Amino acid sequence: MFKRSVQKISVTFLLLISSIIALNYIVDPYGYNSRDGKFIKNLTMFNKPHVTNARINSDGHYYLIGSSRMARVNPQAIEKISGKQTHNIKIDGATLPENYNLAFRVKDVGKFFIYSFDAFSANKARESYKEIMIRNEQYQKVISDNVFFTKFFNSDITLRTLQHLIKILKGEVIDKQYLEENSRFSGFDFDTVLDKSGILNNLSKSNFSNFDAYPDESIIRLATLATKDDIFIIFPKYYSYYPLFATYQDIEAKYFASIRALVNNTDAKVWSFYGRNSITEDENNFIDNGWHFKPHVSNIIFQEVLGDNLKDLNNQNGFLLNKENLENYLSSIAKDKS
Repeated sequence: MFKRSVQKISVTFLLLISSIIALNYIVDPYGYNSRDGKFIKNLTMFNKPHVTNARINSDGHYYLIGSSRMARVNPQAIEKISGKQTHNIKIDGATLPENYNLAFRVKDVGKFFIYSFDAFSANKARESYKEIMIRNEQYQKVISDNVFFTKFFNSDITLRTLQHLIKILKGEVIDKQYLEENSRFSGFDFDTVLDKSGILNNLSKSNFSNFDAYPDESIIRLATLATKDDIFIIFPKYYSYYPLFATYQDIEAKYFASIRALVNNTDAKVWSFYGRNSITEDENNFIDNGWHFKPHVSNIIFQEVLGDNLKDLNNQNGFLLNKENLENYLSSIAKDKS
């Protein structure tokens, strides 16, 4: 009698586990198998080590690496333009070592990355922040774990699956997050930027406080990791930032030095949307005091980066950098601050 009860409990338990795994696999809220019909917040906004690791261990061609700017890039939009399966593995507020570790792992499994080479991620001083040190350790510990069983069987994905189903039943729009950001007010407050960004070195823990560029060796290590099918992108910020970068802490000069080390040592394509263009001059393309571009801007960017080769060069916002045109490009945008 006791043996039969144990068997029933065991069978029931196995059926329950199998049902949970099957439900999570079918709903697939994080888009491990497909990005179709998934809530954009689950595809781009959440950054957790186990989700990042599961995505890297899923079928994919491109992996989107960067900070919160990359959260405004829909992997499904990349798929529609390129025809290549794409996962977003960005980390909010990422540092160069964190992004390098992701890029290394992506290359280690034979895939390709689209990497946001951002100014504030190039600030080595941010590595000293305790929360970043802890986060980096967490990602390094998890990022190479085997996820064969736990990928679709953990409390987080089960909760996300249930939330997905509830939202679907309530009729919530899949891309609600992006629609809200695209419609947000785009005010730029110069005094707030000066006070909160760290550009003035008035805050000890902010994006640009104590700006200390990484040595060329660190940039070259990243640059040489990439192959010809990888892509680096210098994303746009609202134009008013650029004179500030040129004025305070030599941020622009240090950032440009990092760009030189990157372009001169990589086989990857390097696209820059920095400087004056129709994107950066339009305040309505940005939120959060000009720091984040709105999601609709990423569609413009990747149509240029991944679209066909017959596009009108006169209407481009981006510039494909190489060893031959780099110095002229940097010189032109350094002078164009008026």
